[in-house]
Amino acid sequence: VVVVEKEHLLGGNSNKASSGINACCPHNNTYGDVLNDFYQDTLKSAGTSARPDLIQVLVDNSAGAVTWLKERVGVDLSLLAQLGGHSHKRTHRPSNGMAGAEIIYGMQKAVRAYEKVGKARILIDSRVTQLLVEEDGTVVGVEYQSTLEGDAVREEVRAHNVVLATGGFASDRRQGSYLAQYRPELLSMPATAGPFSTGDGIALATPLGAGTVDMDKVQIHPTGWIDPTDPSNPSKILAAELMRGVGGILINSDGQRFCNELGTRAYVSNQMLSHDAHFAETGVWDRSSPVVDFALVLSSSAAADGKKHVDLYSHKGLLTRLEGITALAAWMNLPVETVRATLQQYQQDAKNGVDGFGKKSFRGVPQDDLETEVFFAGRVTPVLHYCMGGITIDTEGNVLNERTQQPIPGLHAAGEVTGGVHGANRLGGNSLLECTVFGTIVGKKLPVHTATHSNQLLQQSAQESSNQKKKQEKNVTRAELEQHNNDGDCWVAIHGVVYDLTEFAEEHPAGAESIRVLAGLDGSDAFQAVHNAGILDDFEDERIGVLVGDGDGDDDDDDTTTTNASNATEEDCEDPTQ
Repeated sequence: VVVVEKEHLLGGNSNKASSGINACCPHNNTYGDVLNDFYQDTLKSAGTSARPDLIQVLVDNSAGAVTWLKERVGVDLSLLAQLGGHSHKRTHRPSNGMAGAEIIYGMQKAVRAYEKVGKARILIDSRVTQLLVEEDGTVVGVEYQSTLEGDAVREEVRAHNVVLATGGFASDRRQGSYLAQYRPELLSMPATAGPFSTGDGIALATPLGAGTVDMDKVQIHPTGWIDPTDPSNPSKILAAELMRGVGGILINSDGQRFCNELGTRAYVSNQMLSHDAHFAETGVWDRSSPVVDFALVLSSSAAADGKKHVDLYSHKGLLTRLEGITALAAWMNLPVETVRATLQQYQQDAKNGVDGFGKKSFRGVPQDDLETEVFFAGRVTPVLHYCMGGITIDTEGNVLNERTQQPIPGLHAAGEVTGGVHGANRLGGNSLLECTVFGTIVGKKLPVHTATHSNQLLQQSAQESSNQKKKQEKNVTRAELEQHNNDGDCWVAIHGVVYDLTEFAEEHPAGAESIRVLAGLDGSDAFQAVHNAGILDDFEDERIGVLVGDGDGDDDDDDTTTTNASNATEEDCEDPTQ
């Protein structure tokens, strides 16, 4: 198997997915969820563009997808949340990290293991320029070119099957881009997708006659964080759906709530955009209109429920901790009585079991005494987030010819590059599910020539690699740590243990920079904002030693307490990264 990745890192936008992955019903029968409810929720969100056959496949295979991620990939998906547009709790997420980062890390680890024994080949910094096709229309491989400067040589990879998993086009603002063709009014709207989201797979498949569907269906997510240090940046970090799922409420500049925060993304986004007069009148966004922004406010109990996310966003400076309603009102630049009236009405609505917007599920309601309540607040704005449209596929993940509606031999697709699975609007938590379900369907049907004892070979290779890299552990002083402080020599301390992350930085799913900024420093706080303790078990080869005091490294004379990462709790250990 050859993986061709145009970026330097694997995983794409899936690395950023944070709310979780939907499934019914691996272990949540106590919440009353059933497959038909999940199907109906997804069907309703998809609207008139719904493809019932694809939705049925998505829903029916959801439990198996989560089970596979837990058992084969090793991802903790033990927590449940109810996101907007869902009638039940069915969004699974880790108790100790971000869903997308955990899934991509686990998958990358497995694929790298296959690479070590020659069962897989990974080509990074390599952009596919065209699909190779026989005279009868069968796809037999790809032509690719390095994205590195000065390397213009084009090479070929021949294969019996090609799978497109290239994502969407929400960040492509070039003239003639798919976004410019189908939704030009959205070209100035900020986006959460990475700059690599340029519709490459669609551009590769359509010259072969592949059909497309719902190309104008570009999802606007209601909540992208506005960074107070860089408010005009067109690239936004997503404020995960989970923030509203645990009880976060949206408040406008007048200090009023204006929607059911648990509504679908389309509904909440429309309510937000309708604060703009032109949009309220026409239903179309004016490219010249200023960005509309709102406060996303969480109570202390809501913040505790979404602690991992709150810690991450607080670390990034996107959420502010505010003690008492007076501090909250001052942060919002509103009279305290206005904010008090809004929150008291919300408290009363929660007691009544319904509010004026039809909201019936109330979690994380502020405590009665608003003066002593601790709030977490940040500013958010609607952002381009996902492309529902893309290449047409059937229930087996075969790419369909637009004219004949028959599969194009040798060509398959999964994920955001495809269209039809989500219809007009995707439910939160269904993107990771789509990738897992249809990726698994495609993967299972394609023959791969694998040695009978491949698992034994993998285990043997991992053991040999570990044995070869074993080295004597040492004590590291802070002074010595600080000397390893650049891109080519990057040591980071995490909970009392020092790691050499120089080489790993280039493979880090969230990017090298988030590790390199910690070079020569203690990265414990940044680490625990993101990942789980188990990740550090995979970095024994990068482990230099334990961090000691400012002395000469002689631990006989040093009484500084050190923590062995292998003994740290899940709450303590996360990734030194985002």
